[in-house]
Amino acid sequence: MAYQAARGALEKLAGGASLAVLAMSPAYAQDAAGNAPAEEDAIVVTGIRASLEQAADIKREAAQVMDVITAEDVGKLPDANVAEALQRVTGVQITRVFGEGQSVSVRGLQQVRVEVDGRTLLGWSARLSPPENDQLGRSSGLDSVPSSLFGRLEVRKSPLASQAEGGLGGTVNLVTPKPLSFKESTISVRAQGVYSENSDKFEPAITGFATTKFADGRIGVMLAGEYQKRTSVTQTFERNNFLNRNYTGTGGGAIPTPTLLQYEQFTVDRSRLGLNGAIQFEVTPEFTLTADALYSKLKTGRRQDFFAFRLPTGANPVANRVVENGMVVAGDTNGTVTTAGQIRNEPTESFLYGLNGKYENGGLTVEADGYYSKGTIDQTIQIITLQGTALVPGSFDFRNTVPSLTLGGTFDPGDYSSYNPANNGVRSNRLIGLLEEWTGKLDVSYETGSGVTISAGVRYTDLHARSNAFRSQVTPTRDEIEPFLKPIEGFLPDIAGNFPRGFLSLSPTYDYIFNRAQAAEPNPDPNGRSTLLPNLQRDYDFSEKTLAAYLMMSGEGEIAGIPYKANAGVRIASTRLSVDSYVNVGTVSTLVNDKNRYTNVLPSANIAFNVTDNFLIRVSGSQTMQRASIADLAPSTFFNATNLSVTGGNVTLEPPISTQADVSFEYYTGKSSLISGAVFYKDVKNFIASFVTTGVDLNLDDQGRELTFSRPENLASAKIKGFEIGIQQFMDFLPSPLDGLGIIANYTYSDSEDNAGFPLVAVSKNSYNLVGLYEKGPFSARIAYNYRDEAVFEFSEGRPSFVGSRSQLDAQIGVDITKNIALSLQAQNLMPKKSATSEYSNFNTTALNSYALSERRFSVGVRAKF
Repeated sequence: MAYQAARGALEKLAGGASLAVLAMSPAYAQDAAGNAPAEEDAIVVTGIRASLEQAADIKREAAQVMDVITAEDVGKLPDANVAEALQRVTGVQITRVFGEGQSVSVRGLQQVRVEVDGRTLLGWSARLSPPENDQLGRSSGLDSVPSSLFGRLEVRKSPLASQAEGGLGGTVNLVTPKPLSFKESTISVRAQGVYSENSDKFEPAITGFATTKFADGRIGVMLAGEYQKRTSVTQTFERNNFLNRNYTGTGGGAIPTPTLLQYEQFTVDRSRLGLNGAIQFEVTPEFTLTADALYSKLKTGRRQDFFAFRLPTGANPVANRVVENGMVVAGDTNGTVTTAGQIRNEPTESFLYGLNGKYENGGLTVEADGYYSKGTIDQTIQIITLQGTALVPGSFDFRNTVPSLTLGGTFDPGDYSSYNPANNGVRSNRLIGLLEEWTGKLDVSYETGSGVTISAGVRYTDLHARSNAFRSQVTPTRDEIEPFLKPIEGFLPDIAGNFPRGFLSLSPTYDYIFNRAQAAEPNPDPNGRSTLLPNLQRDYDFSEKTLAAYLMMSGEGEIAGIPYKANAGVRIASTRLSVDSYVNVGTVSTLVNDKNRYTNVLPSANIAFNVTDNFLIRVSGSQTMQRASIADLAPSTFFNATNLSVTGGNVTLEPPISTQADVSFEYYTGKSSLISGAVFYKDVKNFIASFVTTGVDLNLDDQGRELTFSRPENLASAKIKGFEIGIQQFMDFLPSPLDGLGIIANYTYSDSEDNAGFPLVAVSKNSYNLVGLYEKGPFSARIAYNYRDEAVFEFSEGRPSFVGSRSQLDAQIGVDITKNIALSLQAQNLMPKKSATSEYSNFNTTALNSYALSERRFSVGVRAKF
């Protein structure tokens, strides 16, 4: 079947190849790898090997432990966004949503600061689950940013005192190309057609880049842009959890039991637009001004159908129960059936405007930088829900890839007479969010006559976030929703198992749901941001002001005849935050204000020994911090009436602090080849994780149903220790044409444990990448395999829940048709079942909470450079 799917996809690609007229190669990597002017007599080398050589040079000269991907390297990988490009870096693991990379963790920690040229890019990211509570962080999700907008991607694993605080695991810095770094004017474009297997659609991805200089090379202008569109289908089993239920009689007691069997299919339509521009003016040879801007827009629309069977919560909920590893995994029960059709749209935008001035004269360097960053979202959700007219007998069994469910009695899932409109079954939601940050900083450094450089600086940040939620709902009549009924057949065709494949769902329209819900529950404030009823329990207005300063010294010398470069410094950051939110009791909402403040002192030191010309040893030690996400801090409460979950924040959270050290080595075996390794240790205090409990809250749910509560807490301290090793090697010693072969391989081991003996959230113990390369003449090829172990993602009633291990296989072939035009073919996620995301409870893979299966993607493209 895989062969037939691939063959069908390639046939479609061949038909679409004639539409791909022009394409972009991120050629600026060849000229601007380090944003340093190219020398006039430099030999311009192109291709994969050249990009790896540039990355190795930057890594070798770095003042800290750092890995780099240059733009040519990104362009040569079959990666749609920055997160997927970064997964090839040693020590980096990624999280995927809708089959695309969204966020990264570094050396086991997901608390990573993301920057663009050292600045914050604010924004939102779409999430698969939970459906109405997107995680608002302190930077844009990496899925919203096209990778082609950047000259290089940096992963900083040890900090410098001069760099902004905010990442426990490290910092990802996305570096944009600057026009004065180019030797000559350049124009390049790329067009791709992307075929998604399950949605059966062939869609475009177009990229353009242009830069030029004038006024005797003193003024440079650059503009880059990218547009992508993709429709995908994700098939899932979702939203279950194993919670304690009381049983009497033989073998009784409190036994973890499944709460919900829900089968869903998402059809997701995403379009991504990115624009980046810069103007540079060399006022004098010593003073340069740079003005730049970045814009990103991600539109995510999804249609969703689900069939759900909710188990009862009282005593003895499951008869004929089968208990394995202390958990109920099979049995008979009487449950509540619901089905629904949902429309969700969430356009998000990110803006970043900056102005920089840099003066260099002799040993003195003064740099001033200011920027404004803004992220917006306007999310709407429209849903109609049906519920069975009575409890339905059912038998379930979790001892399969996806749990089986067999319904009994007279219930017919495809017959409208088996259902009633659910209570408040027509619901319209809207979330309007704003993030904005003003930042200014000043850095001064001076190199003394003895070669020691003294650096000092100050940085002030004013961050503001606002969230306004609205929700109107009504219980409709049977007759009025009958026109929207939609029979579902052949549900989740790629997931094996015995569960309802056919049932009755709905295909609602935005206008019907919005108008019907609004008419039933209008906003009493005619000047409100929405005509829907305010949902004040989700609202907050957040303000945070940070003042940071640093002092750092750096220099070089010799110890026992071994040359070294070193830096040491301290950074002090003072943070004050205030948040307005509502406390809800029944129908009464009261505005309250909460405040917090803290100061952190963060020392750091790095030293690199050049044992030989090609062998380096680095030693570093530091303290880093990560402020809690805005959503975690905002003490608002959100009640999801569909899955009976309650989530909220905690303004008293303290920032986790990591005391860390590592020793690494780098052995450069050739211009583009190296062997590297590191041993690292992190001791984290005040680690933040979600704590899940259950209970009844009549203020939130007047029906008195059991609710699942999840709030962040400073749960634990934790220790992470591990090592990483990587090799990057071209087989130059082989005879032609085999000398074009190469390999990139890396492995990371991260062993984590909190003070309760549990693994740390989001830390996979083992992860590795294997990339096979070939580049000779006009032909190039890559095949890339990525793997990561299971990892904890939350705690329920004190038990850890895990995300299972997963792997992904991607491939690419490229051919240079002429000196300026090249053709490429790509294939992503070639083994969908291996890359499927699964979540399960308490080390027990049978106790499945969710399973999500993404599709294969194939693309063809042409690129041109002039």
